Amino acid sequence: MLFAVLATLAGLSAPVDVAVTLDQDKVTIARGEKFTVRSRIVNQGTAPLAPAKAHVNVASLTGAVSVDPEDWSGSPIVDLPALAPGESTSLSWELKAGDIGGFALYVVVLPADARVPGTAVKASAPAHVEAFARETVDAAATLPYVVGIPVVLGAAAGAARWRLRRVR
Repeated sequence: MLFAVLATLAGLSAPVDVAVTLDQDKVTIARGEKFTVRSRIVNQGTAPLAPAKAHVNVASLTGAVSVDPEDWSGSPIVDLPALAPGESTSLSWELKAGDIGGFALYVVVLPADARVPGTAVKASAPAHVEAFARETVDAAATLPYVVGIPVVLGAAAGAARWRLRRVR
């Protein structure tokens, strides 16, 4: 405690040690479907964490897709309150798979004011997101069935009716 007071008087600050974790390490989902990931931010240091920002990020693991976090989350940045030593907060991230492929999803805690000493960027370990294509019906492939079945049924009904009239 004496060190913290002396450091504050000297213009120094104790380092802030922040841990960021996710509740999932793998998510498999169809493109366009929604899912939720929860993060927990813990101040493990001896000094308070100044108000900060939490940001959810998504990166392509193949580089074949350019990822925009706003395509995955309507609110990719959340303001965090100050956290006392040992204090934690949890956040729920409502996401929607924006593309097909393999992605790394992670949460970063950034200082709200980069000029505050002792604040550093901290990131969670990434969760692997595998987004696959949703099976859809090809309209061109179904056209012969959509048109053909009613024509065949109509022709069969017409032939049966014609045959019944002829028999009488």
